Amino acid sequence: MVKIKNIFGDEYSGAAGKAGVFAKWKGRQYRRKYVIPANPDTTMQKNVRNHFTNAIALWHTWASLQRKVYSYLATGLVLSGFNLMVKRYQLWKLNAAEAVADPEQGIKQLGTDKTEHPDVYTALGAGHDTLTKSPDVIGLLHFLTTAEVETQGAYVDREMGDVRIPVALTGLAVGDQLQISYQSGGRTIENEVLYTIAEGTEIPVKDSPSEHYRTAHAPIDLGTVTVDKVETPGDSETRTALLSVTVDNRNGKVSIDGTQTPADTDKMVYYYYTAVEDVKIEVVKTDTSFITWRDYSDADGFIPIAQTIFDEDYDLEISKGGYDPILRAAQGATLVGCNEYIAITAA
Repeated sequence: MVKIKNIFGDEYSGAAGKAGVFAKWKGRQYRRKYVIPANPDTTMQKNVRNHFTNAIALWHTWASLQRKVYSYLATGLVLSGFNLMVKRYQLWKLNAAEAVADPEQGIKQLGTDKTEHPDVYTALGAGHDTLTKSPDVIGLLHFLTTAEVETQGAYVDREMGDVRIPVALTGLAVGDQLQISYQSGGRTIENEVLYTIAEGTEIPVKDSPSEHYRTAHAPIDLGTVTVDKVETPGDSETRTALLSVTVDNRNGKVSIDGTQTPADTDKMVYYYYTAVEDVKIEVVKTDTSFITWRDYSDADGFIPIAQTIFDEDYDLEISKGGYDPILRAAQGATLVGCNEYIAITAA
């Protein structure tokens, strides 16, 4: 179909016989010569096509937050965020340029009066599923005995799919795995591999807002999680379920593994805070004015954020009227994009 706009307001686009091909891209109209594409199918062509396919596949593994950062990076270019990512991927594979890694992503929590708080098991309500305080700091809740002994093998913070292992899983072998099954946004994921032992005999501790294992999909639905230690994965595997708690830090909800029989005096120890809404976070490339992220905290003080290793370092500014600004200079993507509670102070 032909469609191009002439001086009379008529629009045409596509091929006009063999006279030419008319199109519009990003608001720009253009005409090109009609040609029959050559296809010598050289090794280089095959490589480019394969890299293009792989780049698309990688893009589709990313969460919307990770894709959004590329939209920021494409600002001012006659490119979409997707096009920019594919261009970088091709340069990486064909010219040994810098690798395209998954953008780092996390949640900043903005607030005041961060306070440690214990809830004994009997205080969690009839369903043993509701903390007495919220919102809560991501990555800090633990379920302990009265003697402060860790009772859990795993914690799952649902917001970003972070899986924390508070005590190393030992006595294992190379090839053994940490796996998780869960539901997220209508998907049912079974036996997703979080970690495979490449050397040594243990699955290491990762137990903080910025140090954790992470699922491929999030947020995770409460009450759907099973975390397994899997020895000799395959037909002869031995699968051991870990005691676990899934945490909804925004709403102060928990889901305790149904196989557990906690004592009444066991307790959830966590940190809550007073959220501050409409705090602005702005991230720019260091020594430039190029903005790579800008957002405002919601009613729970949450700001999701993502940044690329490719474009680091970054300067970060946190501001709101009536509060002291916070400036951080020359930070890497891992630090800018991690889960973090940030205390702000009234001016």
